Amino acid sequence: MDENTITSKQYIYGLFQSEHWKHLAKSISENASYTKSISQECLNIKNNDHHDIKNISMKKVLSVLNSMYSIKLPESPLFHRVGSRGLNDWIWSTQIQGHITSSTILEYLEMKKSCKPTTYLALTQFSLKLVQFFKTKLNLKTQDVHDEHLTNKAILIEFVNTYPPNRIEKNLLSVIYKQLLPHEIEIEELKTRSSKHRALPINHPAIQAHMENLLRSGVKIHSINVKYKLSYSKFLNWLHKNYVDFQHTQPDSIPLSRVTETHLLEFKSYLLKLASSGKCSKQTASNHLYDIRYLFSNLYKMGWLTKDITLNVTGIRYDPYHYRNLPTDTDLQHFFEAIEQFSDQPEVDRVAFGLMVWLGLRIHEVGYLRRKDINIDNRTISIFGKNEKCVLLPIPEPLLQWLTELLETRPNQNFIISENRKSFTLELRDRYKLYAFVSDWKFTGGPHLLLHTFISRLSERQDCPPQMLMYLARHDRPENTVRYIHRSNAQLQRAINRIDYL
Repeated sequence: MDENTITSKQYIYGLFQSEHWKHLAKSISENASYTKSISQECLNIKNNDHHDIKNISMKKVLSVLNSMYSIKLPESPLFHRVGSRGLNDWIWSTQIQGHITSSTILEYLEMKKSCKPTTYLALTQFSLKLVQFFKTKLNLKTQDVHDEHLTNKAILIEFVNTYPPNRIEKNLLSVIYKQLLPHEIEIEELKTRSSKHRALPINHPAIQAHMENLLRSGVKIHSINVKYKLSYSKFLNWLHKNYVDFQHTQPDSIPLSRVTETHLLEFKSYLLKLASSGKCSKQTASNHLYDIRYLFSNLYKMGWLTKDITLNVTGIRYDPYHYRNLPTDTDLQHFFEAIEQFSDQPEVDRVAFGLMVWLGLRIHEVGYLRRKDINIDNRTISIFGKNEKCVLLPIPEPLLQWLTELLETRPNQNFIISENRKSFTLELRDRYKLYAFVSDWKFTGGPHLLLHTFISRLSERQDCPPQMLMYLARHDRPENTVRYIHRSNAQLQRAINRIDYL
């Protein structure tokens, strides 16, 4: 049995202490295909010391993790802890006052100061977007946009068509314009965007059988609901809309035995057109096609279809690497200071985000972390990642101190962070946005950015060979790891300056 599939805690700890994990480390070939297809932005530091993974102890691994960042976090806050309510006051004083002069909008935002900070921030940003839109259209200064300017109905309609409001934003417009334009415009009739792209319910019997097979093979129900169902719904509705043969039946009743290779190739062309027009990314198009190809291939293997129509349907190629700007030590310090100042549960948030920063945990891995996965005495933590594979990691500072303090306050709790993992994950994403905003972060992406930061920091170190980097990143393939490695323009320039052209 592969060691990553073993869930026995006792065996895993013994494995860690004996450092047997290193015997399974693979050599990294310099001639591998992925080394020739990496973006120049991914320039890696050559390891001149030729570190042998078998000569690296877990004590050394812990030393590497402890010295990754130069973040000075005060043991006690140097500022007054105000919690989430204080965060709304901060948003009001720094983002609203002096930036919005419309008395109607100000009254609305002051009335909403008691709502959740995530909601309040969203309302503030939408209000600022509204003011900026009118400012541009009327060629005014921001502080000169008053109520009388916002009553321009034509500009309002143009704004709504340009930035379709979600439910919360629509309520803001409704309240404001009932005062500014009573009886002249019905906000309820304005275009509204969905806050999430949700796939339609899938009741197709063949696809239901395929999804049950996915569950048995270890695919998480969350992946099926969020990812796969969207692809299936898109494909079924595309067939129903574009082919006369399938228009007399509902999408969930389309006989998949009548779908041919030609249909799949035309669906591929359709996805490529969406990508070229900017309606989706090429990666998204590739993922949709892959899901549909696997659907028909698997239905053939399960006996639902008599022919595999996917054999000559190639995938959509795309560059999986996307350069990202990453936070510096100063940025990260501001982020954790924002937690100390504005979190209602700083002891929880500092552990949750600390696990992402110092160990590169994904957000769902944080949510599913259990008390029995942590051994404070051995200074180890067991992480169950994709396909329930378990990896044992050392706990660096200051995580050890934070985890110890959190465990002492929750002696009877099974899960470290929250017993309601699903709602916690959603809340943690929202809190990330808040702390990042307060810290003046301009980086794109959500909490997953911290994994990019973790892997990039490790890749910069001469004492972290590729096998160790892959182990800590919990990747099976090097090409997965290199997608997370980013170098700033300054780093690239320094590397170029070191080249000896003589």
